[in-house]
Parts: sequence; structure tokens; C-alpha cells
Amino acid sequence: MNNKQGFVRKHFFIDRKMQGRYMMTLLIPMLIMLVFFLIVLYSASQSIVSTTTRIIKDEIENKIAVQFQDEQNPPVEAYQALIITLKNYIRDFSSDAKYRKAVLSSLLLIFGIGIFIIVVQIALLTIFFSHKLAGPIFRFEKACHNLIDGNYTEKIYLRKGDEMQNLAGLINDAIKTTNERITALRDAKTEEEKSKIISGLKI
Repeated sequence: MNNKQGFVRKHFFIDRKMQGRYMMTLLIPMLIMLVFFLIVLYSASQSIVSTTTRIIKDEIENKIAVQFQDEQNPPVEAYQALIITLKNYIRDFSSDAKYRKAVLSSLLLIFGIGIFIIVVQIALLTIFFSHKLAGPIFRFEKACHNLIDGNYTEKIYLRKGDEMQNLAGLINDAIKTTNERITALRDAKTEEEKSKIISGLKI
């Protein structure tokens, strides 16, 4: 029976400086997007209220004009009939096709603009992070290919602001040390010198 336990992560912050920088780089845009989304929701609610008020106002004015268009001094019955008409209209307002269409158009416009801006922001963040990581990874792969081909002279040079600067320095030190050992082994005059160099290696 295999009692070997799987890998358990004990430390979530390995490189605090780099991880903290990435957290802030992601957190700030996310907070901006959250604030923007709240503004969009507020604008949408205001748009719905404004659209609803305008439609009700226009419909009420239209019904009043139609009800009293041919009467100079409307009787009480006419006002009663108008009140009943307005009550029925307000009761059935939520299912009115014109209202639904107007509200939907307003919401689609506001949310469409909001979603477009969010997508653009996410795309820019993706490009930013990919440049910070893809460049160093490409250079590490190139350095590994050089080592496989027997080239121990090429160093890794990263741009300012690229991630994994420490790893690049470590790989450069490894290339330099390996180059020095191979050179020393090549230039050794005696078998004793070669044996001494080889004895310090784990191969």
C-alpha cells in the first residue's frame, strides 16, 4: 500500500514581492471595473425610471387629450371614465409592449457599452501580463537550446520590468559556472587535475 502523501501547499506566498505586485496589478483594475459596473447599474436604473416616467407621462397626456378632445366642459362621468381608463392602463403597464421595448433598448445600450469597456480592459491586462511572462520564458527556452547544442557562452538578458529576473540571474550563474568547469577540465595538464575537477561533480 502506498502511503506517500500528495503535494500539500504550505506557503501561498513564495515570492512576496512579485506576487504582491501581481495582486495589486490585478486588484486595482478589478476595483475599477467593480466601480464602473456599479455606475452602469446606477445609470441603468436611472434610465429605467426615466424611460418609465416618460412613457407614463406621454400615455396619460394622450389619453386625457383623447378623452376630452371634443368637450369644453366635461361632465363628472367623463372624469370618472378617465380615472377608470388610467387605472386600467397603470395596472397593465408592466406588460405593455412599448414599455418593454423602450426599457430593453436602454438596458442594451448601457450594458453593451459597459461590457465593451470591460472586455477591452481585460484584453489589455492579458496583453500586459503575457508580455511580462512570455518574453522571459522565450529567453529561458533559447538558453536551454543553447546548452543542449553545447553553447555555454550565451547569457539571458531580460528587459527592465520583466518578471523572473532572479531566475535569469541564477541560470546565468549556472551557465557561467558550467563554462568555467568545462574550461578547467579542457585545460587540465595532468590526469590528477582532471580527476580533482571530476570528483567535485555529481554525475
